[in-house]
Amino acid sequence: MLMTYRPHNNDLILTDPALPHGGGVRLGTIVLIRWMALGGQLLALGAVHFILGFDVQAFLTVPTILVSAVLNLWFSLRVDANTRLTDAQSAAHLTFDLVHLTALLFLTGGLSNPFSMLMLAPSSVSATILGRRSTKFLIFVSLGLVSCLAFTPFPLPWKGPPPTFDPLFLLGFWISLCFTLIFLALYMARIGREGRERARALSATQAALAQEHKLAELGTLAAAAAHELGTPLGTILLVSKELLKSWDGNQEARTDLELIVDQTSRCRNILAELSAQKRAGGTDHFTHLDVEAIIREAAGPHEDRGPVISYKRHELQSLIIERTPELIHAFRNIIENATGYARTQVHVTTTADNDVLIITIEDDGPGFDPQIVKRLGEPYVTTRQPTPGQDGGLGLGLFIAKTLLQRTGANVTFGPADIGGACITIEWPRNALSEKIVHEKSVAQTAHEEPDP
Repeated sequence: MLMTYRPHNNDLILTDPALPHGGGVRLGTIVLIRWMALGGQLLALGAVHFILGFDVQAFLTVPTILVSAVLNLWFSLRVDANTRLTDAQSAAHLTFDLVHLTALLFLTGGLSNPFSMLMLAPSSVSATILGRRSTKFLIFVSLGLVSCLAFTPFPLPWKGPPPTFDPLFLLGFWISLCFTLIFLALYMARIGREGRERARALSATQAALAQEHKLAELGTLAAAAAHELGTPLGTILLVSKELLKSWDGNQEARTDLELIVDQTSRCRNILAELSAQKRAGGTDHFTHLDVEAIIREAAGPHEDRGPVISYKRHELQSLIIERTPELIHAFRNIIENATGYARTQVHVTTTADNDVLIITIEDDGPGFDPQIVKRLGEPYVTTRQPTPGQDGGLGLGLFIAKTLLQRTGANVTFGPADIGGACITIEWPRNALSEKIVHEKSVAQTAHEEPDP
């Protein structure tokens, strides 16, 4: 079963992309392609009959074409062209086109007709737009109809006696046509499925990134609100205290006035804390942070999940870089999976020098499945060995994390950890980070480790 990805607020749920997806083909597209095919068939028959002078069995082939034309005209006039066809409806249209093409080829020489290669088209189209069941059905129908072409009694249109082909040659051509039909359909199905999976995964990436941007905007809005509310709350507190000093009314009203002063003071203290946090990092507190601080922020929601998250540092330079929603979401996805599979501990190591910045995230869980470790980072790939009592795996979430990190110039690799579980290594060349580095300062070339409290 392919994994689904659910963001933290469960707003986005993607189903298994291997399931039939309803086709989604417009009827107008099918009708237009059929008109083009009918025009090509009439043109081919006309050229063979009037230019080459061959007998094309016009009393049989032309009515066959007209049957398809009448049906197509009915769909053009009676049905909305923007109608989205279901998987079964699309398969029915392609099956009709396949039978219609087979009838024309049957009347004009069968397998000896060079246009018999067109039998590959309907099943190939089906493989790219329809579900697996419909594609398998059309492959089966195509094989049966191709076999019927081998037994046609109608000769190939020709001036004079038609050429004869050795039965062994026709057998070889039939085998090659069937083999090509199956191979091409399976190949197109694989390519089409991967394309749909990647498109859905990229949509999920955009949705997750939009969510992170909203959270970042919310933080900026909170800081602005703290600044703007400070003045009116100060005025309310000042006036309330003056009223309290000169109050000579009943005691109940005085108690209410004392409550107003107390709660106003509490609000001012909260705003003061927000302002202090903003000043602690300077004017860029919400947009620029130390690399380790960004990782700690991303790991914050997962620090109480059981495993202990520890941070180790090997740095020649302490880097202050731009805090972006892409980095936060990517780190959070990776650490979420690490804590979800770890038994007792997760190690996050940061190494920086003049050439490279490397971040490794290790856990002591069951590790990656070695059979598909090379496919890690592809959408909807479950890579972890299951842990008793736990469900899930790295699928779309890891694809999103890897995609976001690669957009920043990082190289993401996967492998075993020294502590026995999985290890994800994120590496930025110095030139890839040059635009993001805001400030750097030298630090002692010593390692320190600090577990989360």
